[in-house]
Amino acid sequence: MILELPALPFDSHQLEPYLSKAWVEDRYQGDHQRHLTALNRWTSGTGAATSSLEDVVSKAHGEVLEHAVEAWNLTLFWHCLLPRPTAPEGRLNEELTQKFGSFTGLREAMHGQVEDELEQGNRRPGWLWLLHSNRGMSLTISARGQRLDAASGRPLLVMDLGCGKSPVEQLWPLIHWDFVAQNLGDCH
Repeated sequence: MILELPALPFDSHQLEPYLSKAWVEDRYQGDHQRHLTALNRWTSGTGAATSSLEDVVSKAHGEVLEHAVEAWNLTLFWHCLLPRPTAPEGRLNEELTQKFGSFTGLREAMHGQVEDELEQGNRRPGWLWLLHSNRGMSLTISARGQRLDAASGRPLLVMDLGCGKSPVEQLWPLIHWDFVAQNLGDCH
């Protein structure tokens, strides 16, 4: 099976002024496509059968794993964005409020998580995750190409920390809360 670049759920210019059309196209047509091309080269070169990107993520190691994880992360990331999102409602809003005190509390916690990472000397942009597990919601950061530990929880939202100097501020107005709520609804 050939892994193909999934269509963006929006036009590349629609995230402006928060994310430039050039940045979206470079990240999508450049980086995302490069990861998939590397994976397709690997699967054709090894004869490894794959049914999905998730299949590769679960089986791969080393450089192949890094490409698979980045391709998977980017696919999720694009779906976490929407040009004109609405605020979280229902169960999602309740759980965010329970964990972070308020919707604003989540935003502040995200800022704090990124700042803590920078203070620890990690200058390599990675990914900021909102996760859900049987213990509730949590935030974590992963490095580029690093697979999340399944025990950490199910990803609800991911932010690309390489999008600029203040990724939470840039991405916050674009978060597709209905998609995040759908991911939460899939948690059992």
